[in-house]
Amino acid sequence: MKMNTRLLGLLIVLATVSYIAMATATEALAMKNVEGQYEKINNSIPVYYIGKNITKYFTKAMDIKELENVHKKYILVVDGKYAKRDSRVKAFLKKEILSGVPVIVVNGNTKIVKNLFKDQFCPEVVAGQTPDGKPIGNETVYGYIVYPIDNRTLMTKVFISTDPSFEAILEAYEWARSNIPNKTVTIKDTPYWNQIYQLDYTTGDSWKPYGRLNIRTLYYKLYNDGSGTYDWYDIHVRQQSVPGEELWSSGWKTADMYTWIDADYYHSNYFLSDYSPTTTSGTTTVTVSIGVSAGESGAQVSASQSWSYTIPDVFVHDQSDYSKELAKWWHDVDEGKAVGSDTYQIEPGATIRVPNGAAMDWKEHYGVKYGKWNILWWTYTSEGWVEFRI
Repeated sequence: MKMNTRLLGLLIVLATVSYIAMATATEALAMKNVEGQYEKINNSIPVYYIGKNITKYFTKAMDIKELENVHKKYILVVDGKYAKRDSRVKAFLKKEILSGVPVIVVNGNTKIVKNLFKDQFCPEVVAGQTPDGKPIGNETVYGYIVYPIDNRTLMTKVFISTDPSFEAILEAYEWARSNIPNKTVTIKDTPYWNQIYQLDYTTGDSWKPYGRLNIRTLYYKLYNDGSGTYDWYDIHVRQQSVPGEELWSSGWKTADMYTWIDADYYHSNYFLSDYSPTTTSGTTTVTVSIGVSAGESGAQVSASQSWSYTIPDVFVHDQSDYSKELAKWWHDVDEGKAVGSDTYQIEPGATIRVPNGAAMDWKEHYGVKYGKWNILWWTYTSEGWVEFRI
């Protein structure tokens, strides 16, 4: 009986090892086949382009010759590799962006659309790695939209992807189409938070089979703050994990999500005024409340923002540290429950104080870790993450 029991145990171990090896080989093969055939984007909004490799992406795309004006609603797509050789392109991009035209740079060289005008909001990827521990790729697609929301404020929205596949271009077009402005905001006399920037980022299919990290972070500035010494900004994080189980039935599920905002990373006089949430468990919803209060941290007025998000089977660990001007959270997801298999979004937030007239300039980190059940135990990836200089 002892011999039979040992033999049975050995067979189980061998079967398990074989299963894991086959699963790993299958995933490796899937990752090699990320690129495939694709259909052109049937764009409802006309696309004009600068470059030579754009028509293969869109059914309706027209070349801008001699960089002339286009007197109609359109999206401008720029081949970064081609455009960097033409010294006239930057001036043309600046003019089109400031006139409200959505601009999308593809095929790398995304710096061509950055630093075109004073105090331009141009976040950039500064570091990152994939869930299997490899360095994250360079920015492959960069979208830019600017439009006035009142007579004193420009709204800026940015889309970034490090996915080298066609999927990133499709997502950038859909982003541009859905973000073309259609309303204005009335100016107020009382203290108020006004959204001025939006950062959209996606890993696309570049993390297949593990999952996808999406970011849509909103930035607000406090107006009529009554202070000639400081300015305040609110950060409303929207960080989304779409696990491989949801996307490709790969078995990989969301296990952990990581977020931090380092207020004084680049400037020692930038200050973390507020953040939320703090450590939370045993509930299905958490409320975030951030802002300023008169008499605290140099504030002359009181103004706050609040929102809620769900945390079913999620433990929120507050790892922030005021002495480091650091807002930091770890969302511990129960990967064995539905929240691990489905798309899940977290929405922490923070308020940062800067010297009066100073630009937004700090570092933000977004990460996710995935897990997969292999008959007897869970296997986990490294943290896949990306960092931005804002």
